[in-house]
Amino acid sequence: CGEGVMLRRSNSKYFNGRSNDLLKVKTSRDDEGIVLSYESGKGKHSGRLGALRLLNRAGKKFKVGSGFSDEQRENPPPLGSVVTYRYSELTLSGIPRFPVFSKERPDVNASEVVPTFQA
Repeated sequence: CGEGVMLRRSNSKYFNGRSNDLLKVKTSRDDEGIVLSYESGKGKHSGRLGALRLLNRAGKKFKVGSGFSDEQRENPPPLGSVVTYRYSELTLSGIPRFPVFSKERPDVNASEVVPTFQA
């Protein structure tokens, strides 16, 4: 799969190091998960949401700790609700690698993600 594609501005000269003329584009996937629990934040997020523990369609449990705004860390999605997350790939055991919170999905019922889920 690789790490992505490098795009270079067509009229740019070669430059050793970082440049605004070069852009790395990575692929990502997304899916929905059910919020099972919260983990407390540490450091600057102490007293707020640190991570969500989610259940995905495959029945795998995992944590998502990035992608949240300050408002979302103060008022996280309700337990049992559905959220969308992005990830780069799945591990060999089926856990999303580098999951990042995207948004809440009030339009999706938890039973649509995991049919056997009961809040």
